[in-house]
Amino acid sequence: MSTTSITIQPIRIPESLETSDAEDFVASSELANLVTGQLWGNNDLWVSPAVRLEGARANDYEQSLLWAAKDGDRHVGRAVLEMTKRDNLHSAFVYVMVHPGFRRQGIARELLWTAEASARDHGRRVLQSYSEHRAGFDPEAADVLRAKTGTGSLPGSSAAVCFARSHGYELEQVERFSVLALPADDARIESLESQAAAKAAEYRLVVWEDVCPEEFVDQYALLRQRMSTDVPLGEIDYQEEAWDRARVRQGEEELRRKGGHSLVIAALQLASGELAGHTFLDYYPEKPDVIYQEDTLVLRAHRGHSLGMLMKAHNLLRVGRIWPEGQRLLTWNAAENEHMLAINDALGFVPAGYEAAWQKRLGASA
Repeated sequence: MSTTSITIQPIRIPESLETSDAEDFVASSELANLVTGQLWGNNDLWVSPAVRLEGARANDYEQSLLWAAKDGDRHVGRAVLEMTKRDNLHSAFVYVMVHPGFRRQGIARELLWTAEASARDHGRRVLQSYSEHRAGFDPEAADVLRAKTGTGSLPGSSAAVCFARSHGYELEQVERFSVLALPADDARIESLESQAAAKAAEYRLVVWEDVCPEEFVDQYALLRQRMSTDVPLGEIDYQEEAWDRARVRQGEEELRRKGGHSLVIAALQLASGELAGHTFLDYYPEKPDVIYQEDTLVLRAHRGHSLGMLMKAHNLLRVGRIWPEGQRLLTWNAAENEHMLAINDALGFVPAGYEAAWQKRLGASA
């Protein structure tokens, strides 16, 4: 398949970056970093080829397919199709990006069509994607596109917005991307933690690094599973994930292969011995200045006790001691998740941009 002199080719996921067939994977990874860095004006979301490789390897739970758009030997575009194997067998995630110097030539369209065709071949009928947008636009401007949730908007003239809409994708949800400068104000965080603890006397915190204690792994798997259903999703067609202790351990092993580390906190209800919620942070020594806030969840039956604030504040205080090189903590939250956004605002996070969640249902002949 070609568009002008551009060819669309599958990228083989190599066994190692040292093998002779790793060149395309590395070049595609470098292109992703270039495009993302130019969009944000920094390298906070930079991911090394080695980390991307571990994330792209097929395992018992998910698989990825990759394509390159090449101008001769030069990588000028990429597409990624991600599919789960144990749940959500009706859907897939597709991502497309093109070098800024090669846009408006139909390359993104060809990449998207290639990925969509592969998704259909794998029996997937719902496609989801995302696009990233810097802050600074007027969210109430006349030309904005509002998410179907009713909360959050994007500039209607954005190239990503125009591209997604022209190919049948609908804006289901907008997430706010926020950043907290580190080190945090410990006195402020300690005060917030103390206030939250006063409302959570029936619970105690359980903490670990990297590997979940064996006594909690089954309950922790349930928390990870509920994270797929108990957070705001709007009308995104995403079903409950299938988690068990094996999947928890697989995720921990993958993080280890990536060279990463995690700080996890769970809230344990004293009376029942049940884990009521969790939060965790990820950190990669190859990029020590950036820390990523991943899941935060409190089970519905345990809400109303300030557990979200308690867990996040306590973990934030741990960061300064365990990962002192960290300079920025990044997080993403649904724009309609007012409760979690209020917690983040109180902790000192400030908006930096937005991430759009797009969805398309494939027709019989699409």
